[in-house]
Amino acid sequence: MKRDRKTEVSAGMSRRTFLHHNAALLGGAIIAGPALAAEQACRLTEAEVMGPFYRFGAPFRAQLAGPSEPGQRLIVSGTVYGPDCSTPLPNALLDIWQANAAGVYDTEQPGNFTEAVDFHLRGMLYTDENGRYEIDTIVPGRYPIPPGLPGLEKYAGLTRPAHIHVKVMHSIHIPVTTQIYFAGDPFIADDPWASRKPTLAIDLNADGEINRSTFDFVLGNGL
Repeated sequence: MKRDRKTEVSAGMSRRTFLHHNAALLGGAIIAGPALAAEQACRLTEAEVMGPFYRFGAPFRAQLAGPSEPGQRLIVSGTVYGPDCSTPLPNALLDIWQANAAGVYDTEQPGNFTEAVDFHLRGMLYTDENGRYEIDTIVPGRYPIPPGLPGLEKYAGLTRPAHIHVKVMHSIHIPVTTQIYFAGDPFIADDPWASRKPTLAIDLNADGEINRSTFDFVLGNGL
């Protein structure tokens, strides 16, 4: 069957329009692919329970453990980012506390935020102009949850994996309270908190007599 010139021109334009449209879609998919993957890989730092042994008012210091503190030396460093995982947040405040190498905190009074005793293995610090922080401490010890802790009675006797508590705050972002664990700790699997959040576990990398680890925090937008 013969087609007139007008029909042929219309069909040709339709094919070109179709091909152009789909090429644009394909090109967009190619361009958006890595961006979409990066967006999906970027996630806010997961929150954790504050625990019963937080104390308000720790001194400003990046060295939590003095040179004579027993235990494996540990330096943890990283960057605090905004929700895009790429914008560093200068002057973010980190409030850090942990148990000693034997798994003992500097207080035995859970929930007493202002107990008047010396602060040990606790400190606060601000990130620098590039959003960076670094703390000098030791690898904390594991410990069984003591009996009678309000809200944690059913977990009494459960051994918690080694962890460091951190609260991160910034003026225009949502603060997060979390815990940093250590990859390979055999007590993570049975822990009702750590077992659900593998993103909070860091590697210990030996550097002579010091272990070095990296952990970046990502805060949500508070505006």
